[in-house]
Amino acid sequence: MSKAQGQFTIIDYNDALTLTGYIGSNLAKTQMFNPDNGTYNPDWTKTNLVLTPSLYVIGTTTDQITSAAVTSVKWYEGNSTTAITSAGNYALSGAKSHILTVKANTMAGLPGVDYRCEITYKDEASGLSITHPLTISFSRVVNGGGIVDLILTTPSGNVFKNSEVATLTAKAELWRGSAVDTTNVTYKWAIMDASVTETTSTGYDADFGMGWRKLSDTAGKYTGTTTNTITIYAAAIESYAVFRCIATDTDSTSNTYNGKFMDVATFIDNSDPIQVVITSTGGDVFKNGQGSTVLTAVVYQAGAEIDASGKGTYTWTKYNKDGEIDTSWGTNGSKSGKTLSVSTADVATKATFMVVVTI
Repeated sequence: MSKAQGQFTIIDYNDALTLTGYIGSNLAKTQMFNPDNGTYNPDWTKTNLVLTPSLYVIGTTTDQITSAAVTSVKWYEGNSTTAITSAGNYALSGAKSHILTVKANTMAGLPGVDYRCEITYKDEASGLSITHPLTISFSRVVNGGGIVDLILTTPSGNVFKNSEVATLTAKAELWRGSAVDTTNVTYKWAIMDASVTETTSTGYDADFGMGWRKLSDTAGKYTGTTTNTITIYAAAIESYAVFRCIATDTDSTSNTYNGKFMDVATFIDNSDPIQVVITSTGGDVFKNGQGSTVLTAVVYQAGAEIDASGKGTYTWTKYNKDGEIDTSWGTNGSKSGKTLSVSTADVATKATFMVVVTI
C-alpha cells in the first residue's frame, strides 16, 4: 500500500523598502539681484551655498546618508546628465562626497536653478540597490519696480501618509509688484521624469525641457493641469515627486523667458508600507492526498487591516515543487481574488502560492 504526502508553503509578501528625504540649505531659496549695481543678496561667491541631503527609510528616524548602505551620491545641475565634480563653481565634501558647495552665482541671467541629488542605497534585506532622487530649487528675483515672480505654495501641505489624505494641491500665483496678476495668464504643469528627452514622443515640452513630463488631467492622479491650482492624488506620488509650473503672461516680456515664469513644488509619500499576511483555514499540510484549504490575503498598514472588503487587486501565482511557475494553473498561470481555494489537485508533493496585492 503506497502513501503520498502533500505539503504547500505560504509566502508573506511585503512591499519593497521605501525611502524618503530632503535637501537642506544654509541659505534662503530666493536670491535678490539688483541690476543697478549688479549685486546679489545673498552673494554666493562671498557666502557659499551649502546643500546637504538627508535620507531616511520610511518608519525610521535615522539619517542614512553617511551609512554604509549608501553606496553613491551624485549631484546634477538642472536637467544635466553630467554629474557635478569638485571644480570651478562647485566643491564636494563629506563622508560620501554628499555635501555640495556652490561658490558662484549660478543663476546669473536665469529665473532659477534646480539641483538634483541622486542617492544609491543598498537594501541589506533584499540585496537590491535603490536610486532615490532629491531636488531643491532656487529662484532669482530682480529687485526693482514692477517685479514679476511666480510663487508656488502647497496650501494643505505636501505630505501624503497612509490613507489620511486623498488629495493635495499646489497653487501658482504670479505676483506683479505687491499684487497677484490674474489677467492674460495661462498655466501648465509638469512632473520631473528623467526618462523624458527631446526625442520622447509623449510628455516632452520645449518650455519645460528634458527631464520634465508635461501633465494632462488624468483620473485619479492629476486635475487642474491647465489652471493655477493643480490637484494631486495620493496614487500619483511614489515616495517623492517634483512638480513644475510655467505661467505665461502676455503682459510681460521683460525677463529671460519672454513672459514665461516658473517655480516648483515637492510632494512626499510618507505612507507606511503595506504588508500582506496569508491565513489558511486548513493549515499548511495535506496528508495522504487528502485535504483542502482556503487562503486569505490580509493586508495591513501601520498595524491595521486596510482592505477587509477586498476592493484591491489580488493576483496569485503558483510555484511547483521545483520552484518553477506553473503556467498551466488558473489563467495563464495566475488566479485573482482576496481568497484562494486550494485542494489536493493543486498540490503535487509541494506548492507555493504567492500573492501580489495592489491597493
